Amino acid sequence: MSFRFIIGMAMLLLISGTVSAQQEIMSGIVVDSATFAPLPYVTIQVKGTYRGTTTDAKGKFSVQASRTDTLVFSMIGYKPIEFELTDWEESVVRLTEQPTYLKSITIQGEEINPYEGIFDEENERIRKENKRIPFYYNRWKKEKIKLGRVVKENFRAQTYVDVVIRNPETKTGLMKKYQLTEEQYYSVLADFNQKNLMIMYHLTAPELMSLLSNFYARHAAEHQNK
Repeated sequence: MSFRFIIGMAMLLLISGTVSAQQEIMSGIVVDSATFAPLPYVTIQVKGTYRGTTTDAKGKFSVQASRTDTLVFSMIGYKPIEFELTDWEESVVRLTEQPTYLKSITIQGEEINPYEGIFDEENERIRKENKRIPFYYNRWKKEKIKLGRVVKENFRAQTYVDVVIRNPETKTGLMKKYQLTEEQYYSVLADFNQKNLMIMYHLTAPELMSLLSNFYARHAAEHQNK
């Protein structure tokens, strides 16, 4: 076997590996496995990375990944599912419902948040991930860890940003329904954020909107009773 042949084969393998790792736009639609209704705000993450996206209002998504990657699809109330991208073609991803059973509660004069305590384990995991960076790490490693945390936190808050900040109908709708000034709206929102910080980033868009609406309704009722 000639030296030239060996070099040629090595170059061919190198090129093949490079091609297989090239980034592509992977697209599709996520639906409920039973009703085939499109599922908005499904979290889609490239496994082992901070890269990802969420489905739009029609359940569609596009994410940049390579054929060697795996996509993880997750949504509260549904079983998470993973797809290897080796032979990925634009297709329909079906998520199977997995009901979330809420704790039995007794309401005595004060509204109790139905999500209270459900995400304690997840919040504890996040707290451990964000523990203080060891002082002996070099500056480059510290900055890399900090950047990773920021990216992950932004990804986790995406649904809240889409529903509360980027959607003007949320603000105008609540202001009109409860006859609030802009200053009053933001005052109540600040109270909501403070009281639901450990919950709101874990919710789907409909769950978050329901929790937010109920909070404003309680605030309006309390204000009328004063």
